[in-house]
Amino acid sequence: MNGMDSSSPTDSPDSPKTLIACVGNMLMLDEGFGPYFARVLLEPDVAAEFFDEDHVAILADTFCADSTLEDPAGKIPVVDAGTMGMSMIPYIRDYDRIIFIDVIDCGEESGVAPGSVLVLTPEEMAEHTVMHTLHDMKVSDVLNNARLAGYDADVSCICVQKQDISPVEMTIDLTPPVKAAVPVVAGALMELLGIEDERA
Repeated sequence: MNGMDSSSPTDSPDSPKTLIACVGNMLMLDEGFGPYFARVLLEPDVAAEFFDEDHVAILADTFCADSTLEDPAGKIPVVDAGTMGMSMIPYIRDYDRIIFIDVIDCGEESGVAPGSVLVLTPEEMAEHTVMHTLHDMKVSDVLNNARLAGYDADVSCICVQKQDISPVEMTIDLTPPVKAAVPVVAGALMELLGIEDERA
């Protein structure tokens, strides 16, 4: 996200109703990337750690906290989806398009370096989803349950390869390579939303 056009995709009445769902457990180091990224999108002070004033302003003009389904300013809602679950089904019902932000574990044998950013389908993401307990659910599982209820949405997943999601003690932080992925994830998100880099 080196530079962006300030025009918003929500300016058009034909734009799909879009939600950004940031997934993760902020107490487990890199597993907390999703909730942290939600703060980058919603809190200018956090965004300023990574972007200049112009880009911080673009984020503020583009995204809002998910307090209501209809934002009067036409901004795109952002929700901290926690560790995923059936609570996402109402969002799948109410939105045309959902972009998930999460960490994945491709395994050491994959050669994917920590902090690498991949844009995946829900099915591709499911192969590398971090599961801490039997109560955790994959995005693809939630979507399948929603479809059984008659709901569906266009879903994309922006994923970051983890470095450490199993700290000895609960830790609210990110490892350096994963934290460094924030601008890359932001750029991928803007590209999916159709907000182009004006200096590309």
